[in-house]
Amino acid sequence: MRGLGFALLSGGLFGAGLRISGMTDTRRVQGWLDVFGAWDPTLAFVLGGAILPMAVAWRVAARRDLSYLGLALPAAPSRELDRSLILGSILFGMGWALAGLCPGPALASISFGGVGGLVFLLAMLGGMIAAPALRARLDAAAPATSPRSKMDIRALTPTYAVSPQIELSDLPAIKAAGFATVIDNRPDGEIPAHLHTPHMKAAAEALGLAFIANPVIGGALTMENVRLQRQVMAEASGPVFAYCASGNRCSVVWALMNAGQKSTDDLISTPAKYGYNLEPLRGQIEALAAEPGAGKD
Repeated sequence: MRGLGFALLSGGLFGAGLRISGMTDTRRVQGWLDVFGAWDPTLAFVLGGAILPMAVAWRVAARRDLSYLGLALPAAPSRELDRSLILGSILFGMGWALAGLCPGPALASISFGGVGGLVFLLAMLGGMIAAPALRARLDAAAPATSPRSKMDIRALTPTYAVSPQIELSDLPAIKAAGFATVIDNRPDGEIPAHLHTPHMKAAAEALGLAFIANPVIGGALTMENVRLQRQVMAEASGPVFAYCASGNRCSVVWALMNAGQKSTDDLISTPAKYGYNLEPLRGQIEALAAEPGAGKD
Protein backbone atom coordinates (compact mmCIF):
# COMPACT_ATOMS: atom_id res chain seq x y z
CA MET A 1 0.00 0.00 0.00
CA ARG A 2 2.85 2.39 0.83
CA GLY A 3 4.36 1.67 -2.59
CA LEU A 4 1.08 2.59 -4.29
CA GLY A 5 0.94 5.80 -2.27
CA PHE A 6 4.42 6.81 -3.38
CA ALA A 7 3.55 5.89 -6.97
CA LEU A 8 0.50 8.16 -6.78
CA LEU A 9 2.59 10.95 -5.27
CA SER A 10 5.29 10.57 -7.95
CA GLY A 11 2.70 10.57 -10.72
CA GLY A 12 1.05 13.65 -9.27
CA LEU A 13 4.36 15.52 -9.06
CA PHE A 14 5.21 14.48 -12.61
CA GLY A 15 1.85 15.71 -13.91
CA ALA A 16 2.15 18.97 -11.96
CA GLY A 17 5.63 19.50 -13.39
CA LEU A 18 4.32 19.00 -16.93
CA ARG A 19 1.52 21.47 -16.31
CA ILE A 20 3.73 24.14 -14.71
CA SER A 21 6.43 23.82 -17.39
CA GLY A 22 3.87 24.24 -20.14
CA MET A 23 4.46 20.83 -21.68
CA THR A 24 0.71 20.20 -21.87
CA ASP A 25 0.56 23.13 -24.32
CA THR A 26 1.13 21.66 -27.77
CA ARG A 27 2.45 24.99 -29.04
CA ARG A 28 5.46 24.73 -26.71
CA VAL A 29 6.68 21.47 -28.26
CA GLN A 30 5.95 22.49 -31.81
CA GLY A 31 7.59 25.88 -31.17
CA TRP A 32 10.81 24.09 -30.17
CA LEU A 33 10.93 22.54 -33.65
CA ASP A 34 10.21 25.81 -35.45
CA VAL A 35 13.90 26.76 -35.51
CA PHE A 36 13.57 29.25 -38.36
CA GLY A 37 10.30 30.77 -37.18
CA ALA A 38 8.84 31.62 -33.77
CA TRP A 39 11.30 29.39 -31.91
CA ASP A 40 10.39 28.54 -28.31
CA PRO A 41 13.32 27.20 -26.20
CA THR A 42 11.11 26.06 -23.27
CA LEU A 43 11.42 22.36 -24.10
CA ALA A 44 15.23 22.55 -23.89
CA PHE A 45 15.03 23.84 -20.32
CA VAL A 46 12.47 21.16 -19.38
CA LEU A 47 14.61 18.33 -20.79
CA GLY A 48 17.75 19.74 -19.18
CA GLY A 49 15.94 20.08 -15.89
CA ALA A 50 14.93 16.42 -16.12
CA ILE A 51 18.31 15.03 -17.19
CA LEU A 52 20.37 16.65 -14.44
CA PRO A 53 18.45 15.29 -11.40
CA MET A 54 18.10 11.88 -13.05
CA ALA A 55 21.87 11.72 -13.56
CA VAL A 56 22.27 12.28 -9.82
CA ALA A 57 19.51 9.77 -9.02
CA TRP A 58 21.16 7.00 -11.07
CA ARG A 59 24.47 7.60 -9.26
CA VAL A 60 22.75 7.39 -5.88
CA ALA A 61 20.90 4.23 -6.92
CA ALA A 62 24.17 2.61 -8.02
CA ARG A 63 25.43 2.85 -4.44
CA ARG A 64 22.31 1.35 -2.86
CA ASP A 65 21.18 -2.25 -2.47
CA LEU A 66 17.47 -1.42 -2.09
CA SER A 67 15.17 1.51 -2.69
CA TYR A 68 14.02 3.72 0.18
CA LEU A 69 10.89 1.57 0.30
CA GLY A 70 12.97 -1.58 0.76
CA LEU A 71 12.33 -2.88 -2.77
CA ALA A 72 14.90 -4.19 -5.24
CA LEU A 73 16.12 -1.50 -7.60
CA PRO A 74 15.63 -2.19 -11.32
CA ALA A 75 18.64 -3.09 -13.41
CA ALA A 76 20.21 -0.35 -15.49
CA PRO A 77 18.53 0.00 -18.91
CA SER A 78 20.05 -1.97 -21.75
CA ARG A 79 22.33 0.03 -24.05
CA GLU A 80 21.72 -2.25 -26.99
CA LEU A 81 20.50 -0.48 -30.12
CA ASP A 82 18.29 -2.49 -32.43
CA ARG A 83 15.94 -1.84 -35.32
CA SER A 84 12.84 -1.74 -33.12
CA LEU A 85 14.30 0.88 -30.77
CA ILE A 86 15.46 3.13 -33.61
CA LEU A 87 12.23 2.84 -35.59
CA GLY A 88 10.11 3.30 -32.48
CA SER A 89 12.06 6.43 -31.52
CA ILE A 90 11.57 7.91 -34.99
CA LEU A 91 7.83 7.24 -34.96
CA PHE A 92 7.53 8.61 -31.43
CA GLY A 93 9.35 11.79 -32.39
CA MET A 94 7.24 12.28 -35.50
CA GLY A 95 4.01 11.83 -33.55
CA TRP A 96 5.19 14.16 -30.79
CA ALA A 97 6.12 16.83 -33.32
CA LEU A 98 2.84 16.60 -35.25
CA ALA A 99 0.50 16.49 -32.25
CA GLY A 100 2.59 18.39 -29.71
CA LEU A 101 1.75 15.77 -27.08
CA CYS A 102 3.32 12.56 -25.78
CA PRO A 103 1.84 10.04 -23.27
CA GLY A 104 2.65 11.98 -20.08
CA PRO A 105 1.22 15.36 -21.14
CA ALA A 106 -1.72 13.63 -22.84
CA LEU A 107 -2.77 12.05 -19.54
CA ALA A 108 -2.10 15.27 -17.62
CA SER A 109 -4.31 17.25 -20.01
CA ILE A 110 -7.37 14.97 -19.82
CA SER A 111 -9.29 17.42 -17.64
CA PHE A 112 -8.76 20.46 -19.88
CA GLY A 113 -7.67 19.18 -23.28
CA GLY A 114 -11.15 19.30 -24.76
CA VAL A 115 -12.32 17.02 -27.56
CA GLY A 116 -8.95 17.21 -29.34
CA GLY A 117 -7.09 15.98 -26.25
CA LEU A 118 -9.53 13.11 -25.80
CA VAL A 119 -9.23 12.08 -29.44
CA PHE A 120 -5.43 12.06 -29.16
CA LEU A 121 -5.56 9.99 -25.98
CA LEU A 122 -7.90 7.42 -27.54
CA ALA A 123 -5.74 7.24 -30.67
CA MET A 124 -2.63 6.77 -28.52
CA LEU A 125 -4.25 3.94 -26.55
CA GLY A 126 -5.44 2.35 -29.80
CA GLY A 127 -1.90 2.45 -31.16
CA MET A 128 -0.49 0.90 -27.98
CA ILE A 129 -3.00 -1.94 -28.25
CA ALA A 130 -2.47 -2.50 -31.97
CA ALA A 131 1.35 -2.29 -31.92
CA PRO A 132 2.04 -5.80 -30.49
CA ALA A 133 -0.24 -7.43 -33.08
CA LEU A 134 1.37 -5.44 -35.90
CA ARG A 135 4.84 -6.36 -34.69
CA ALA A 136 3.87 -10.03 -34.57
CA ARG A 137 2.72 -9.83 -38.21
CA LEU A 138 5.96 -8.13 -39.29
CA ASP A 139 8.04 -10.67 -37.38
CA ALA A 140 6.11 -13.53 -38.97
CA ALA A 141 6.91 -12.13 -42.41
CA ALA A 142 10.62 -11.85 -41.57
CA PRO A 143 13.10 -14.65 -42.34
CA ALA A 144 12.86 -17.50 -39.85
CA THR A 145 16.56 -17.51 -39.14
CA SER A 146 19.12 -14.89 -38.22
CA PRO A 147 22.55 -14.83 -39.90
CA ARG A 148 24.11 -13.48 -36.71
CA SER A 149 23.37 -15.49 -33.58
CA LYS A 150 24.00 -13.81 -30.22
CA MET A 151 24.44 -17.08 -28.33
CA ASP A 152 27.37 -17.04 -25.93
CA ILE A 153 27.46 -19.86 -23.37
CA ARG A 154 28.54 -18.38 -20.02
CA ALA A 155 28.83 -21.03 -17.33
CA LEU A 156 28.05 -19.72 -13.84
CA THR A 157 28.48 -23.25 -12.46
CA PRO A 158 29.22 -26.62 -14.04
CA THR A 159 25.46 -27.27 -14.15
CA TYR A 160 24.06 -23.82 -15.01
CA ALA A 161 24.93 -21.52 -17.90
CA VAL A 162 23.36 -18.34 -19.23
CA SER A 163 23.36 -16.68 -22.63
CA PRO A 164 21.96 -13.78 -24.62
CA GLN A 165 19.04 -14.56 -26.97
CA ILE A 166 19.49 -17.74 -28.98
CA GLU A 167 18.17 -18.81 -32.38
CA LEU A 168 16.46 -22.03 -33.39
CA SER A 169 19.65 -22.95 -35.20
CA ASP A 170 21.59 -22.78 -31.90
CA LEU A 171 19.70 -25.63 -30.26
CA PRO A 172 21.77 -28.46 -31.80
CA ALA A 173 24.96 -26.82 -30.45
CA ILE A 174 23.36 -26.52 -27.01
CA LYS A 175 22.52 -30.21 -27.13
CA ALA A 176 26.02 -31.08 -28.30
CA ALA A 177 27.49 -29.06 -25.40
CA GLY A 178 25.87 -31.51 -22.99
CA PHE A 179 22.89 -29.51 -21.74
CA ALA A 180 19.71 -31.39 -20.87
CA THR A 181 17.30 -28.53 -20.19
CA VAL A 182 16.75 -25.11 -21.75
CA ILE A 183 15.02 -22.31 -19.81
CA ASP A 184 13.61 -19.31 -21.66
CA ASN A 185 13.58 -16.32 -19.28
CA ARG A 186 12.45 -13.86 -21.94
CA PRO A 187 8.77 -12.93 -22.55
CA ASP A 188 7.51 -13.66 -26.07
CA GLY A 189 6.47 -10.02 -26.46
CA GLU A 190 10.14 -8.99 -26.61
CA ILE A 191 11.22 -11.25 -29.46
CA PRO A 192 10.32 -12.13 -33.07
CA ALA A 193 7.43 -14.53 -33.58
CA HIS A 194 9.60 -17.35 -34.91
CA LEU A 195 11.41 -17.47 -31.54
CA HIS A 196 8.26 -17.61 -29.41
CA THR A 197 7.83 -20.41 -26.88
CA PRO A 198 5.82 -22.87 -29.03
CA HIS A 199 8.45 -22.86 -31.82
CA MET A 200 11.45 -23.06 -29.48
CA LYS A 201 9.83 -25.75 -27.35
CA ALA A 202 8.97 -27.94 -30.34
CA ALA A 203 12.47 -27.62 -31.81
CA ALA A 204 14.17 -28.30 -28.47
CA GLU A 205 12.04 -31.33 -27.65
CA ALA A 206 12.66 -32.73 -31.14
CA LEU A 207 16.36 -32.83 -30.15
CA GLY A 208 15.62 -34.48 -26.82
CA LEU A 209 16.03 -31.28 -24.78
CA ALA A 210 13.58 -30.32 -22.04
CA PHE A 211 12.28 -26.79 -22.58
CA ILE A 212 10.78 -24.57 -19.86
CA ALA A 213 9.32 -21.09 -20.35
CA ASN A 214 9.81 -18.92 -17.26
CA PRO A 215 9.39 -15.35 -18.60
CA VAL A 216 10.93 -12.64 -16.43
CA ILE A 217 9.69 -9.13 -17.10
CA GLY A 218 12.56 -6.65 -16.91
CA GLY A 219 12.46 -4.83 -13.57
CA ALA A 220 9.53 -6.92 -12.35
CA LEU A 221 11.03 -10.29 -11.42
CA THR A 222 8.83 -12.25 -8.99
CA MET A 223 9.56 -14.91 -6.40
CA GLU A 224 7.46 -17.26 -8.53
CA ASN A 225 10.12 -16.89 -11.25
CA VAL A 226 12.76 -17.82 -8.67
CA ARG A 227 10.76 -20.77 -7.34
CA LEU A 228 10.14 -22.22 -10.82
CA GLN A 229 13.79 -21.83 -11.86
CA ARG A 230 14.90 -23.59 -8.67
CA GLN A 231 12.41 -26.40 -9.28
CA VAL A 232 13.60 -26.89 -12.85
CA MET A 233 17.20 -27.06 -11.67
CA ALA A 234 16.30 -29.65 -9.03
CA GLU A 235 14.44 -31.84 -11.52
CA ALA A 236 16.83 -31.50 -14.48
CA SER A 237 18.56 -34.66 -15.66
CA GLY A 238 21.71 -32.72 -16.61
CA PRO A 239 23.18 -29.23 -16.99
CA VAL A 240 20.74 -26.36 -17.53
CA PHE A 241 21.05 -23.62 -20.16
CA ALA A 242 19.06 -20.39 -19.56
CA TYR A 243 18.73 -17.44 -21.90
CA CYS A 244 17.15 -13.98 -22.05
CA ALA A 245 18.04 -10.74 -23.88
CA SER A 246 21.57 -10.51 -22.47
CA GLY A 247 21.79 -13.25 -19.83
CA ASN A 248 21.40 -10.74 -16.99
CA ARG A 249 17.91 -11.82 -15.92
CA CYS A 250 18.98 -15.48 -15.94
CA SER A 251 21.88 -14.51 -13.66
CA VAL A 252 19.65 -12.56 -11.29
CA VAL A 253 17.27 -15.50 -10.93
CA TRP A 254 20.23 -17.82 -10.32
CA ALA A 255 21.60 -15.57 -7.58
CA LEU A 256 18.25 -15.26 -5.81
CA MET A 257 17.46 -18.98 -5.97
CA ASN A 258 20.89 -19.76 -4.45
CA ALA A 259 20.58 -17.24 -1.60
CA GLY A 260 21.62 -19.05 1.57
CA GLN A 261 23.27 -21.88 -0.38
CA LYS A 262 26.29 -19.87 -1.58
CA SER A 263 27.89 -16.79 -0.09
CA THR A 264 26.51 -13.46 -1.24
CA ASP A 265 29.95 -12.43 -2.47
CA ASP A 266 30.12 -15.53 -4.70
CA LEU A 267 26.62 -14.95 -6.05
CA ILE A 268 27.61 -11.43 -7.08
CA SER A 269 31.20 -12.01 -8.23
CA THR A 270 30.45 -15.02 -10.45
CA PRO A 271 28.03 -13.20 -12.83
CA ALA A 272 30.32 -10.15 -12.67
CA LYS A 273 32.93 -12.14 -14.63
CA TYR A 274 30.59 -11.86 -17.61
CA GLY A 275 29.66 -8.21 -17.06
CA TYR A 276 26.48 -8.72 -15.04
CA ASN A 277 26.32 -6.25 -12.15
CA LEU A 278 24.28 -7.79 -9.32
CA GLU A 279 25.72 -5.58 -6.59
CA PRO A 280 22.44 -3.59 -6.28
CA LEU A 281 20.76 -6.89 -5.27
CA ARG A 282 23.11 -7.58 -2.37
CA GLY A 283 20.54 -6.53 0.22
CA GLN A 284 17.80 -8.66 -1.33
CA ILE A 285 20.08 -11.70 -1.58
CA GLU A 286 21.09 -11.37 2.08
CA ALA A 287 17.46 -10.90 3.12
CA LEU A 288 16.48 -14.13 1.33
CA ALA A 289 19.45 -15.95 2.87
CA ALA A 290 18.28 -14.92 6.33
CA GLU A 291 14.77 -16.33 5.86
CA PRO A 292 13.93 -19.55 7.78
CA GLY A 293 14.78 -22.62 5.73
CA ALA A 294 16.99 -20.77 3.25
CA GLY A 295 19.68 -22.97 1.78
CA LYS A 296 17.97 -26.17 2.87
CA ASP A 297 16.16 -27.14 -0.32
